[in-house]
Amino acid sequence: MSKKVLLITLLSVALTACGSNIKEETTKAGSNSSTTSFTTEQTASNENTAQQSSTNNQVTDQQYLFAEFMKNGTPVLTEDQASMERASYDFIVKNSDLFPSTDKSKVINLVDKSVTTKHLNKNLNLYLNKFVKISGDVIDIEEDNIAAGTMAIVYISDENDNTVMAVYPGASGDIFEGDVATVIGVPIVNFSYENVSGGYTNTTLLAASILTKENQ
Repeated sequence: MSKKVLLITLLSVALTACGSNIKEETTKAGSNSSTTSFTTEQTASNENTAQQSSTNNQVTDQQYLFAEFMKNGTPVLTEDQASMERASYDFIVKNSDLFPSTDKSKVINLVDKSVTTKHLNKNLNLYLNKFVKISGDVIDIEEDNIAAGTMAIVYISDENDNTVMAVYPGASGDIFEGDVATVIGVPIVNFSYENVSGGYTNTTLLAASILTKENQ
């Protein structure tokens, strides 16, 4: 797991260095329907969302920071198994003030409470522009202070024994391995990683807005 944090740190340094170019590059990608910075094919609805988000000329580089961080970090975290979809990217940009969020009630109001990890495993594309809420046992957690700020990576296994991997742009507080925690975030991709038993665990990568410890 430490390797992942190291690679994210390197990505963060590169992201910070490009700084003022974020808005310009993102706007170009959104306004040109034949050219995109994402490697996956975009659906018509996702392209429309991208075009709508690029019409706002009052955005700032800060608004794109976490979205760019997740876009660049997704191939690293998934070991080149997947890339970030436009729908998730635009959702983060649109709600950039909620990553992380200090207004828990606002985020909860945006959560699709019907979605479970079973839904995410079945068809993730239906939920790429929605907040989902997942609770379960913390099976691993790491935190580091990097150029983009404090970042935490937490693995949570829910009651169905399904796993999510959440990237939270903030401090995780008193959450440790073995605790029960809840994450609210937007789904990015499904992928698998090698577990300690030598097999592979399927998981969903989330960009987290809220990460809290549950009373045990």
